[in-house]
Amino acid sequence: MLSGAGGEDGSALRAGADLALAAGAFGQSVTLVFAGDAIKLLHSSIEGDDTLWRLLGSLPYYDIDSVHALDLDETIHAWREDLPIVPMSPSEWRSAALEADIVVHY
Repeated sequence: MLSGAGGEDGSALRAGADLALAAGAFGQSVTLVFAGDAIKLLHSSIEGDDTLWRLLGSLPYYDIDSVHALDLDETIHAWREDLPIVPMSPSEWRSAALEADIVVHY
């Protein structure tokens, strides 16, 4: 899960994205969930450091074909077009976390 908790400089989000890309590159199944401050990375454009925003656009090249957004605000219509974004409820997140071999939160 990427939420950006405790990392105002974005280093936690970058580390989580790097881990997801590495896992995908080595054939691991990755379920990438965005929550909290990380949701802004799913907007159609981002202010500030856009290198991470652009890096996330490469997720499909690492066999991460979609991302999940926890408690996605459906009123915002300007979502990224380069990533399929799947809304996820808290109960769906709990189920996914229970079924996962490894759960990492950045």
